[in-house]
Amino acid sequence: MEKKNNANVKKIIIAVCVVVFLVAAVFLTKFFIDKNNEGNVDVSNNPSTEQTQTTEPEPKPDYSEYLAKNPETVGWLNIPGTNINAPVVQTIDNDYYMDHNFEQESEYRGAIFMDYRNDASDLDANTIIYGHNSYDGKVLSDLAQYDDIEFYKEHPVIEFNTLDKYYQWKIYAVIITNQIASEDNGYVFNFIYPHMEGPNFEGYVNELNKRTLYYTGVDIKDGDRILTLSSCCRNLDMSNYRAKTSIVVIARAVRPGEDPTVDTSQAYVNENPKYPQLYYTKHGIENPFKNDEKWYPVEVKK
Repeated sequence: MEKKNNANVKKIIIAVCVVVFLVAAVFLTKFFIDKNNEGNVDVSNNPSTEQTQTTEPEPKPDYSEYLAKNPETVGWLNIPGTNINAPVVQTIDNDYYMDHNFEQESEYRGAIFMDYRNDASDLDANTIIYGHNSYDGKVLSDLAQYDDIEFYKEHPVIEFNTLDKYYQWKIYAVIITNQIASEDNGYVFNFIYPHMEGPNFEGYVNELNKRTLYYTGVDIKDGDRILTLSSCCRNLDMSNYRAKTSIVVIARAVRPGEDPTVDTSQAYVNENPKYPQLYYTKHGIENPFKNDEKWYPVEVKK
């Protein structure tokens, strides 16, 4: 009996030793893992991470090649999927590049150019860019296709970069408007004023909303930078009259942190866009906007 009791005691002692050994092994393993991880702390959820991480600055566009050819280069305009992909120039007036190309050679097609009143280095509230519709795919010829909502759906975003920064622009509205007052009861809608912010913003956007050929679903607010592309079009020509009309594409800059893509399924046709009087005369119908108040921008000093 005594031998049996001694055997049981030995078993208990051995079991206790095994347990103590296993517990010690767990603690030792944890100790060495923790020591090994010192200096390799996961800071993904650390509130101060944002302050300690550094972000590489966005590189500036490099247009040195084009500046060497023409020092009046101020940027680059590209509408992906179209023939519009060329440098933009600016000079002291809006006449020279109407019949001079990028190389400053005399040419009827002219060049793509920025309004002389715009600040090319610190963009105004409204940056205006012009170019001929040469009907051969050159300059801004493809702009005329924006009178079709399906074309818009294929090309809803514009790229216009300055010498200092890359920009993307979401198209807000597309309008057909007159260049001379006689085509619209003595009125020309002034879409080319650089300062459409502040006291001008609401009236300007109200006019766009009336005139746009379709609604894109893109929003716009005071403080957004606006890009205006203008080219001639033949939409209001009559059998005995060649109209002085323009197709105008108005876009606003993609905001910081905003998704640059556009949900074009939200776009729908404006069933009653506001046209110049010439449109209603051409089609022999009454102008429902004839008595609208004539909107003019007020002068804003930058």
